[in-house]
Amino acid sequence: MVGTNILKTTTILLAVVGAVPAVASHALQSRSKSPITHLGDNGPILSGGVATKDLVYTSGTIPSVNGTIPEGIEAQVAAVIDNISLILEEAGTSWEYAIKTTVYLASMDDYAAMNAVYGRVLPDPKPARTTIQIGRLPGDFLVEIEAIFARPHC
Repeated sequence: MVGTNILKTTTILLAVVGAVPAVASHALQSRSKSPITHLGDNGPILSGGVATKDLVYTSGTIPSVNGTIPEGIEAQVAAVIDNISLILEEAGTSWEYAIKTTVYLASMDDYAAMNAVYGRVLPDPKPARTTIQIGRLPGDFLVEIEAIFARPHC
């Protein structure tokens, strides 16, 4: 009787252990069918952006160009807009579909200069926007921008 119970217990354990990889595999398959697409450089702590069927969200985007930070607010704003444009291209959308931006400035002293570049580069009508003085941005950048965009359906 004891031998039979051990055999049954072993059979049940093997069945359960054998089922675990199948469950994990199913979970991984479900994740690969996620309605979210990660865009841009996917670093250890964030994605450059994420897209759903209808929307694209960018992370706070910095003015790094090939690892170099341009000097001055005008050059940094232009670099950030260019970097966001790369994410938008990957997502199949553009600045024409901008819904909202949030601009983080190290100093409000740069507000007018930021507006000059932002106003010149972004198409009309401009998206909704919030501008916040952050004090000090990581990397001592002068500006960082995050944005939300619609995705046009073809």
